Amino acid sequence: MQDPAHPAGRGETAQPTVADAGPCHGCFLIPALTPVKLELMAALGSKISKPGDTFEIRLAEPIVVDGRIAVPAGTTGQGEVVHAKKSGGSGAAGELILAARYLDFNGQRLRLRSMNFAQSGQPKVNTVNTIAVASAASPLPIGLLGFLISGGEVVVQQGMIATAKTAEPLALPVGAAAAASTQNPDQQQGETK
Repeated sequence: MQDPAHPAGRGETAQPTVADAGPCHGCFLIPALTPVKLELMAALGSKISKPGDTFEIRLAEPIVVDGRIAVPAGTTGQGEVVHAKKSGGSGAAGELILAARYLDFNGQRLRLRSMNFAQSGQPKVNTVNTIAVASAASPLPIGLLGFLISGGEVVVQQGMIATAKTAEPLALPVGAAAAASTQNPDQQQGETK
C-alpha cells in the first residue's frame, strides 16, 4: 500500500510541478536545491572586505520551472562576507568566504545556499582556488560557501559569476514572473545576453 504522503512510492519523491504546488493552486513551486546562476554586483577582497559586510547579487539567468520563467533574470538579492583575512607578511595566503543569502522577488525572499565559484573561464579572479566548505564549519545556516584562497590578496571583481542553490521550496503565483518582467524591462537584460 502506498503512503499518501509519498505518492511516488517508498524512498522516491515526485517532481513538483505548477499543478502540484499544494495549497497555492496554480503556483510555481521552486524546489529546494534548484541551481541558480548569480552575478556579484560589488568588488570584494580579502584586504577590503570585513566579516558581516553585505553585497548585492543579481540573478544572471532566469529560474525556469516546467519550461516557464518562475523568477526572471535581473532579480536582485543579498550576499554576505562571512570571513575575510588579509595576506600575511610571511607569505600567509589571503582568505575570503562569501555566502549568497537570498533573492528578493515579488515580496518574498528566496533563500540561497551552496555558493560556489567556477575555476575555469573566470579571469577576474587572481589565482584563486575554489573549495567547498561544509556548513558544519560555520555557525550560520548557509550550507556550502564560496571559499577563496590566494597566495596574495583575494580579489573578486564586480560582475563575477557564481552558482548557488535554493535553500528551501518556495511557491510563487504563476503570473508573478510575467508581472515583474513587464514592470521592470531592465530585469530581462540578463536573459538576452
